[in-house]
Formats: sequence, structure tokens, C-alpha cells
Amino acid sequence: MNGIETILSRKSVREFSDREISKADIKTILTAGMSGPTAVNMRPFEFIVTQKTSILKKISEANGPYSAPLMKAKLGILVCGDTDKGYLGKEGYWVIDCAIAAQNMILAANALGIGSVWLGTYPEKAKYSALQKLFSLKSNVIPFATLAFGYPLDNTSEIRDLYEVEKVHTDKW
Repeated sequence: MNGIETILSRKSVREFSDREISKADIKTILTAGMSGPTAVNMRPFEFIVTQKTSILKKISEANGPYSAPLMKAKLGILVCGDTDKGYLGKEGYWVIDCAIAAQNMILAANALGIGSVWLGTYPEKAKYSALQKLFSLKSNVIPFATLAFGYPLDNTSEIRDLYEVEKVHTDKW
């Protein structure tokens, strides 16, 4: 699959098979996450990675009812932002840097034939506070995105055209 196909065929996957994800593929997914641009190359992201069912269940419970896909996922990655490492200590930069990392990981997974879903965490304080507590994180380490990965039960893939011409403004609004 080429890069454009990877982007245009990505979809949220919430039901996974029992097939395990290899350590090599996990490293590829994490490498993709760490390969995106960050403000002044500060790289404020940190990752909590688990394949343990018991931990995936705890993350799901802490992150709320929409995190049920973690219960059948074969891999969970919690993308965290270290606010002490974000450019100028400003919230917007570490948030964008972590969003790029999360996006790169779900795109890499799609290229590998692995499904994923981004389960909202930040900016909901109740969710990220519960995850901080679960993992005994310092106050400067904020859980940003909860990602669930696994091989999809539904293996169909299609290139979707989501282009909306009315959202494009050339030379003026």
C-alpha cells in the first residue's frame, strides 16, 4: 500500500481478531509515532505500551465507556505529553506534537494491515487524571491519546473520497 492509499483507506476499527501483533510491528508503529515533526524538535511525547489484557481493561475503565475496543485489542498505546519538554512550556505545542505522533501510529498500523481506533482522552480532565493515577504519572506527564490496535475482524478496505470542495478557499475566504 502506498502512502496516499494508507491515508485514504484508514478507518476506525473497534473489533479485533485474536491474532497477536508482532514485536517488530509494534516497533514499526512506535517508530512512526516518533518520526513526526515536533516544535523545535522537543519531542515531548512518551508512550505507555501494553499487550496485557488486565492492563488494557484498566485503561479502558479509566478512559470511559467509549474505550470498550481496548477489551479486545491486542495492543494499547497511551500517548502522553511531558509538558516540561514541550516547546516554551506552552500547551498548544505538546498537544500538536502528540497528535502528530498518534496520527502517524494509526497510519503506520493501517499500512501494516493492523486496525486501530483513537479513543479520546485529552482534553477531558476526568479521563487523563484517571490515567495519570492508574500509572502513577507525575503531574507534568499528561495522557493525551489512548490508541487500540489489533487485526480487524472486518478485513475490507476501501479508498474513501472525503474531499469537500466547499471547504477549500483559494486566495480569499
